[in-house]
Amino acid sequence: MIETIVDAGAELANVVAYAVGTVVLSAVGLFAEYNGLQELGSGQQLLAVWFAFMGVVALAFAWNLATRKLLPNLTANGGS
Repeated sequence: MIETIVDAGAELANVVAYAVGTVVLSAVGLFAEYNGLQELGSGQQLLAVWFAFMGVVALAFAWNLATRKLLPNLTANGGS
């Protein structure tokens, strides 16, 4: 009985960690993209490109984490 609860808790913690990671990476990516647009508007092209690149990288990592880790765990746990 206790082992079942511990296993379910570990799976839930795994899904929550992936969900939090996806949300945080998405927020960082959007924040970087927003800062890139602000810097572009102020005339700092090099810094704008840097922020835009970092935003794309963070959003790509968020997408990768969501599609390769989070969604398979959600579908595996939802079906059981």
